[in-house]
Amino acid sequence: MTSLQVNELVDILGKMKSLKRTGWVCRHVRNPESDADHSYSLAILALLLAPKNLDLLKCLKLALVHDMAEVFCGDYMPGTIDPAEKNKKECAAFEHIAESLNRPDFIDLFNEFEAETTPESKFMKALDRVDNIVTASYYQKEQGIKLVEEFTQSSMPRIEKLDDKTKQMLMELIRRL
Repeated sequence: MTSLQVNELVDILGKMKSLKRTGWVCRHVRNPESDADHSYSLAILALLLAPKNLDLLKCLKLALVHDMAEVFCGDYMPGTIDPAEKNKKECAAFEHIAESLNRPDFIDLFNEFEAETTPESKFMKALDRVDNIVTASYYQKEQGIKLVEEFTQSSMPRIEKLDDKTKQMLMELIRRL
């Protein structure tokens, strides 16, 4: 890596660690998770729950890069920005990231995640929502903020897209929260 790439990497990682997720901030969660916290949590869930027929490395890559653009364009809650405008901003941010880190594959990973074009991206998109439920369960236990039902309801359309075995496994996890 060049010095410029190292500096850009330091900035991106630092900003991911400090960017608090908007959904939790708006719900007045004390000490809400950052984008880095969320990406790590999602990667751990993928490591533990990815079905054997999926490419685990691909799942982990999707988990780790899916929200990187937010350090440049912000973390938007659903309904606060037109989806096409959000996608446009995130694509531009990923182009910058890919160029500055010399990782053109990051654009492909982002596009795959957003379009849900592979079994891995469909699973990870659903697992992204499940991570929100897991985090909501933690905040509910620690801070008494009732969020699990809300996040479970909003996650169901993504989970419903999965095969029956995977859907059942994720629903069992949610039931146990």
